[in-house]
Amino acid sequence: MLALLLVVPALAAAGAANAIDVSRLHVGEQGRRYVVDFEAQLAADPGAVMRVLLDFANYPALDPRILQARRSLRDGKPLLFTRLRGCLGSVFCRTMDRYELLDVQPGRLVATAIPGEGDVKYGLTVIRVESRDGGTRVNYRNEFDPSFWMPRWLVRKAMYTTLHDGTLEMFRAIEKRAGVGSG
Repeated sequence: MLALLLVVPALAAAGAANAIDVSRLHVGEQGRRYVVDFEAQLAADPGAVMRVLLDFANYPALDPRILQARRSLRDGKPLLFTRLRGCLGSVFCRTMDRYELLDVQPGRLVATAIPGEGDVKYGLTVIRVESRDGGTRVNYRNEFDPSFWMPRWLVRKAMYTTLHDGTLEMFRAIEKRAGVGSG
């Protein structure tokens, strides 16, 4: 779900410019973890939003920096592998791998990074969707701690901007994809 962490290209919402109604988008740090806390109303059906979120193979269409995303099984449990190429301005670029165990429930997707695998020491993404006001209410929280060194004092502002803008643009792309012939 690191795909949900990085900038997604600007995509207009289906049928209306900026149909997404954001009530909260906060990026910060808790200890060594970067944290994104997001809540918004999407002009799309909750079932269609979940289908987009669970269509891992099409994550590269939501964000061209996602080089690959695939779901598999490990010991009978769903696993998501994501490879990304991310840059913070022109200061820091890196290809990153992330391995996460998935827990999918009606209206909820939880991805937990597997410690010791990939490029995060810790990672947790929780997405909740519910029907509200003729659309979808989305609550998204992402916490992660990269396993590689970055000079935080140098990249902090760029990381915050990337996470803020990327989260917003990704959910615009999700809304657009969920609104196209879905329902």
